[in-house]
Amino acid sequence: MNWFIFAPRAAGAVRHVLSPDGWAVFVVNEVDVRSLDGGGWAAARLAPAPVVVPPARMADVAGLCAESRVGVASVALGYAKVEPGPPWFELRLGWRRYWVRLVPEWGASAPLSAPAHRLYVLCGQRMCDLSPLFALADPLTWPRYASRVVRTYVDADVAGRWIPLCDVAKCGGDAFRALRRGVRALDILADPRRLRLLFQLVYDRRREVRSAGYRLELWSVDPAKAPDPDNMTPRGQFTLAASAALSYVAHMIPLGEVMRYMRLDAVKTL
Repeated sequence: MNWFIFAPRAAGAVRHVLSPDGWAVFVVNEVDVRSLDGGGWAAARLAPAPVVVPPARMADVAGLCAESRVGVASVALGYAKVEPGPPWFELRLGWRRYWVRLVPEWGASAPLSAPAHRLYVLCGQRMCDLSPLFALADPLTWPRYASRVVRTYVDADVAGRWIPLCDVAKCGGDAFRALRRGVRALDILADPRRLRLLFQLVYDRRREVRSAGYRLELWSVDPAKAPDPDNMTPRGQFTLAASAALSYVAHMIPLGEVMRYMRLDAVKTL
């Protein structure tokens, strides 16, 4: 079951792709994957500049080789009952499946920092979100690209917001709102150095990695110091801010492996 947090959209408002309420979510129609120019696609334009995508992604999602980066100036979202074949690129993010294509765009609503392209996103459900932008920007290897997604605005009729962690935990109440309150978690996702280390902490349990995480306020205990006998978690865990940041990318990490290291006091695991 999916848990969505819906927020009303003020008339004429332009909002972030990712906010403290989660990823921008669209209610999309079934579309004909053979016709990208056909009707039914939900469209969104990105500002103040295109979201930059590393050159390697061109080979994956466009069937082309590129020596320079490209920019996603707009996104089109749709729903497909039947799994599309090539040239659609399958993107498995945890329990969610997406199919994406990148094609040249013929317009933009912001100054261009890279050749303009449109990203087509097909979802396996009618609630389609913009988190593939973050995954394609490769948050582990090229966090400076992924960080732009957090600060990018989306100009579209957004139906609601989605926090991935809320698919596997009951999110609600004052405690959970405190977990995601403010922008500290988003600041972590938008800081290339912290973002890279946050993902590294998920996969790498070496002492020096956790020491670096402690210095950047992502990990709660400095492994270089003697354990505190009064500390219930002497080996440490993710800080509250880091746990909140991970809640937005829970479908992009091996969540079951790191759940015990996250500060989940505010949510109840299903």
